[in-house]
Amino acid sequence: MSESRLLTAFRENERDLVQFLVHRLKSTFTAQDLVQDLYVRIRTLDPVPAVGNDRAYLFRMAANLATDHQRREKRHAELQAEAQSYLTNGTDTRSPERLAMSRAELQRLKRALEELPPTTRRIFELNRLEEKSHREIAEIVGLSPTAVFKHIRRAMDHLAPNRER
Repeated sequence: MSESRLLTAFRENERDLVQFLVHRLKSTFTAQDLVQDLYVRIRTLDPVPAVGNDRAYLFRMAANLATDHQRREKRHAELQAEAQSYLTNGTDTRSPERLAMSRAELQRLKRALEELPPTTRRIFELNRLEEKSHREIAEIVGLSPTAVFKHIRRAMDHLAPNRER
């Protein structure tokens, strides 16, 4: 089986793609990981799109992967900061009372999650815990991105009163 033009272009430009992503992300390891992800995506394209400029297409795909990665990292940092702020109520005091309250709230939220329909719970977990996009989740569960959005909204509406208590 012969290689696609896009895969051939990838092999020819792999080093440049890594350098492009290192410059953009300031991390050699992350850049190498994303170039590997790019390779897998190109390898699994079926059918391979007809592209006028293979190199430009590869660099656009790499830029999109970098943007997605940066968004995930930013969201992850925001969630960690929010959780830290929420658990400590803006302070860094770890008293036995706060620990007990946090554990009780966590148990309430776990019970509330278990009350959700299985599909809604799975979609919520993919989005909030595994940081998957609506489109990625739609592919995983076989629904439209709009349906995924509605499931996430339903989960958030269900969990919000439990968090506010």
